[in-house]
Amino acid sequence: MTLKDNSIKLFERGQKVMPGPHSNARVPLELAPTYLTRTSGSHIWDVDGREYIDYMIGAGPGILGHRHPEIVGAVSQQMEKVCYITSGAVQTPLEVELAENIVQYVPCAEKVRFLLAGSEAVQMAIRLARGFTGRRYFIRFEGAYHGWMDNVLGGLVHEDPVADPFPYEDLKDPLGTAGRDLSAFEQCFRLPYNDIDILERVLEIYGDKVAMILVEPIQAGACISPIPGYLDRIRDLCDRYGIVLCFDEIVTGFRMALGGAQEILGVTPDLATYGKALGAGVPIAAVAGRADILDQLKTGKVIGAGTFNGYPLGVAAALATLKVLTRDSGAFYHRMDVIQTRLMEGIRKCLKTYRQTAVVQGVRGVFMIHFGLDKEVYSVRDLSPKGKSLSDRFRKRLAEEGVLIMWGGRWYLNSSLSDKDIDFTLEAVNRVMSTLLQ
Repeated sequence: MTLKDNSIKLFERGQKVMPGPHSNARVPLELAPTYLTRTSGSHIWDVDGREYIDYMIGAGPGILGHRHPEIVGAVSQQMEKVCYITSGAVQTPLEVELAENIVQYVPCAEKVRFLLAGSEAVQMAIRLARGFTGRRYFIRFEGAYHGWMDNVLGGLVHEDPVADPFPYEDLKDPLGTAGRDLSAFEQCFRLPYNDIDILERVLEIYGDKVAMILVEPIQAGACISPIPGYLDRIRDLCDRYGIVLCFDEIVTGFRMALGGAQEILGVTPDLATYGKALGAGVPIAAVAGRADILDQLKTGKVIGAGTFNGYPLGVAAALATLKVLTRDSGAFYHRMDVIQTRLMEGIRKCLKTYRQTAVVQGVRGVFMIHFGLDKEVYSVRDLSPKGKSLSDRFRKRLAEEGVLIMWGGRWYLNSSLSDKDIDFTLEAVNRVMSTLLQ
């Protein structure tokens, strides 16, 4: 029996009853099928007994590592009291406490509405902005991911400068999908990220018809930061045209800082969406922002329903997460900085040793290696096709060494990573780099 026999058998069983190898997006099965039986801290074990260091960490939520004792304890205690509620009829005191915490820590937050998933939070923000402004369109940017719903998933940027800037379907789009409502892309404009001139030209024509600008303050998919002054200028333009500015902080929220990217970058939006790290692996999401916009839910002008909105287990997990993040004057964030600096510098040293041209870039809690490039990337258009091929090979070989990173080459950090884990990881990177071009 080979090391992967049990996983392969499960994969074959699953193919008979599931439409694909897993229940997520159209992500290729780049690695051998992996089915987990146990997790702890930064480590995971599969059904064949293989152990890995996990830098995927649930695609971002697990900022404290797997099964953090305070998260497990908070959820277990809550299960003994109240597991679920009839949302809209009753609630728990913890929901009020969590909202108070978020208002305290997040710069834009005057009011908060809880939901279950990031995709829901984004759609809620769009509806709130439309209700508030009475306008139809919203603007989003190339390279961002805002969930799987029709109006925000994929679409290519229209390059014709005189055409309406609606995105369009194309076979080249990795997030293109059949079954999309034909009018979905007529709700939004999709523009290049970090190009303020194009945004200004579009708003000169459509500014009085745009309800919201939806932007990831840090584009998490490729760890791309805004150029200096870019978000400040978007804030100014939103004020000029009466547009709601929404930061999608599903990835950066509570991972970069208690106040998210908006705290670090010093630009305050009108709304922000949260998920992933808020519950440290337990599902919960939120929309936070200006009271006059959120209060449309209070008056009933805007409806935001959901059976599991504010459900007690997610709320308890989120409160426990914030308790850890705020302890000892932000010791969690200091620990993340130490881990990340050592890991990124070690990878850079290894790249130099083996004369691999690549850029290691990111922000607190998440980074990427962009192969084939020699300077920081500010647009997905700057990424190298050859670099993507190298990145895919690197990820596969790293998995064979017992280190898992996200598809596309993203590394998510968590506070349970030990010095021994970093040593093991850098040794694995060194072995992979030594043979990567062979």
